[in-house]
Amino acid sequence: MRTLINVAVALSVLLGLGASALYYTEAGQNWLLKQGAIAQVGRAFKPIDGLSVLVCGSASPLGNDVARAQACIAVVTPEHFFIFDVGARAPLRVIQAQLPLDRLDGVFLTHFHSDHITGIADINLGSWVQGRREPLTIYGPTGVARVVAGFNQAYGLDRGYRIAHHGEALLPPRAGPMQAQGFAKPGTVWADDKLTIRAFTVSHPPIEPAVGYRIDYAGRSVVISGDSNVSDNLFEVAEGADLVLHDALSRPLLDQMIALGSELDVPFGPQLMTDIIDYHADTLSLAQRAQTANIGQLALYHLVPAPESALAKRIFRRGLPENILLTVDLQRFDLPAHSDVVEISGP
Repeated sequence: MRTLINVAVALSVLLGLGASALYYTEAGQNWLLKQGAIAQVGRAFKPIDGLSVLVCGSASPLGNDVARAQACIAVVTPEHFFIFDVGARAPLRVIQAQLPLDRLDGVFLTHFHSDHITGIADINLGSWVQGRREPLTIYGPTGVARVVAGFNQAYGLDRGYRIAHHGEALLPPRAGPMQAQGFAKPGTVWADDKLTIRAFTVSHPPIEPAVGYRIDYAGRSVVISGDSNVSDNLFEVAEGADLVLHDALSRPLLDQMIALGSELDVPFGPQLMTDIIDYHADTLSLAQRAQTANIGQLALYHLVPAPESALAKRIFRRGLPENILLTVDLQRFDLPAHSDVVEISGP
């Protein structure tokens, strides 16, 4: 027995020395760095034969959960890659997921609140640096041209610096500025022989225009609400959809925050939080509607307020059936072609 103990101790010492040699020596550090890089490449986003949806941002501006980026949904097929809204921190999630930015086909905006557009410049730069050769198209309702022009102007000097530094072969100048493509009314706004994107009006007063999108591919479909109250129009468009991603507001959680803000005399806080109730979908109303809607999976994002703890998540879920999901960043939904399966994975 003593011999076995001595052997175990000796092995532990040798392993410790080996680990120290790897971590504290130049050769060891270089080897570890190489292994990490190889592992990272192996985790690159792999499309399926069908439609993949990734939550790149599940938060609203209300809340301080740094684990959540603001509104952003990515839709990927073997031939397509689109992003729907891109709020603050969302570009970090796109990078973490190793989405194929070099083949980004475009960004669709639901409306022009800052938490849905803040990350546009970073997505534009990231896809340009990673090999995109044509201008990135930003799609949206009336007003998108003004938004895009503003970003292009604000980042004009930055583009010039980067082209001068890296050269036109790496960063073709024509691919640097974004281009806007707006639409004045709902309907099909993008289509090829495999994928169709349809815009529809949502209820987000007093913000007009505000739209959601339905994406259909290989017999599968996903609906993205953007910011909206519960709306007959949305659920009519969503009829038969495999996956609906809908913004959601928790009255039980928000009411507690409003009461606490009033009790502590927080300037403007209670008024701002009360105003928010006007134009987001109450979780309980969504639950009632989902019971009669012919949809495969309802998943909630743009959570108002973003729940930061297990307790807050439990309160957010009050009254919700178990089959309605609260999304988290980097959650993935895979919809294999011509089936009714929804595979959910992620952190």
